[in-house]
Amino acid sequence: TVAIVAGVFGIGYFLLVLPLLYYSSYVIPHRFHISTQTIRCWISDQAKGALLGVLLGLLLVEVTYVLIRALPGVWWVAVGVVMLVTSVVITIIAPVLIFPIFYEIVPLGHEHQSLMTRLMQLTERCGTSVLGVYKFDMSRRTTAANAALMGMGNTRRIVLGDTMLSNFTPMEIEAILAHELGHHVHKDIPMGIMVGSIITLGGLYIASIVMHWGVMTLMLESVSDAAGIPLLAIVMGAYKIVTMPIGNAYSRWCELRADAHVLKSTGNGSSYASALTKLADQNLAEQDPEPWVEFVFYTHPALNRRIVMAEGHR
Repeated sequence: TVAIVAGVFGIGYFLLVLPLLYYSSYVIPHRFHISTQTIRCWISDQAKGALLGVLLGLLLVEVTYVLIRALPGVWWVAVGVVMLVTSVVITIIAPVLIFPIFYEIVPLGHEHQSLMTRLMQLTERCGTSVLGVYKFDMSRRTTAANAALMGMGNTRRIVLGDTMLSNFTPMEIEAILAHELGHHVHKDIPMGIMVGSIITLGGLYIASIVMHWGVMTLMLESVSDAAGIPLLAIVMGAYKIVTMPIGNAYSRWCELRADAHVLKSTGNGSSYASALTKLADQNLAEQDPEPWVEFVFYTHPALNRRIVMAEGHR
């Protein structure tokens, strides 16, 4: 019953937002010539993402309601712990099992040997071990560029978009990677998971109160009644919107520390400034958003401020 109700509610929500998703992720990027994705590729990505979301979502909902039935008074604590563990597991397996579903990832070739050596030496100086340097076929979907240090522990690896390899200098790529390494040096990934879990725990506690209200007011049989799934989803969705500025403020603070790590580890502010400028131009990013927009929606500080900071460190 839980799976059926969650499935119907989830499918209904997906169909409701699908036109907006199509417009925002396919129509607009093509209008501004930043997307190279075919409609067939877009549909394939959406289908893969939806299937993955259904599998993980249904599993999480089933576990949640098992815990609600078993621990009606403190289920929100148990669910919070489960979500924390799930976040850690997904972070570990993402580069191995999830990312390859959407992109082809291959080791960096010998033609980039000097860049690979430069990046590996940087990781050693920062005291971070990585499995290797890889590239992925970002150009099949977009002209935008990106890079990441993905995974945790034995799955941690450097991943570069082929669009970045084509348009950025080795020193600019090194500066971008130094930023990503800054997150690992400062333990931002585990701390981010912990902070997110604490915020989510607050939402689950509020949801537990609302679910009891639902029993009395909406005539639910109990807090474990599957008919309460839409109510739980609405409460958690509203809570996420309200607390979004808090999580984003923490994220911007982490990003500023990672920027400072670039300047400390490479001493090359000019390359980092030029890399950020290229990213802004190539990705059509807003460099100077309104302060309130940055406060509410941005996980990174405004690009203009980051570029000025990097240019001031030469």
